[in-house]
Amino acid sequence: MDETRTGVLLDTLGRVPEGREARDAARSAPFPRVCFGPAAVSALTSEGVIMLDASLGEGEAAARLGHLSMHVARGSPLVLPEDRGGCDAAVERALAAEADALALELRLRRALGVTSPKIPYAFEEEHWRAEPEARTPLVLAYLRAHPDGAPGLDALGAGYARRCREARP
Repeated sequence: MDETRTGVLLDTLGRVPEGREARDAARSAPFPRVCFGPAAVSALTSEGVIMLDASLGEGEAAARLGHLSMHVARGSPLVLPEDRGGCDAAVERALAAEADALALELRLRRALGVTSPKIPYAFEEEHWRAEPEARTPLVLAYLRAHPDGAPGLDALGAGYARRCREARP
């Protein structure tokens, strides 16, 4: 944990309009611990800890914290269905939440002047070439096409599907 660095990242988010909602969500209680260290993919753990790669630059780390803060504010992307056969729909909703958060992260990167991210996303250039209303759907399509992960991305689709199946009676 590094409360000073976390505070700097939250202040960085607050410098840009795109980051203020994420910063405010992060400052609302209860907010998870933020830990820094080596991480292949910075993420919100199932124990509710935000793990950020300590080697990320300030802008990239703030953008990723903004992404993960939105998951904290809105709840887990994976909401388990009440019925037995609903995992496909639950995974689709989770991927849509991830696409929203990734699109926010890209907007934050741009607003914070991140030009050479440590973790580039394969869809980033196409995202910025697309019309604004097509950007989040483009990210969602990429996540659907890569359920087992891709550079900078965990195996979101496969992971959410597994978690849903394991949670079913």
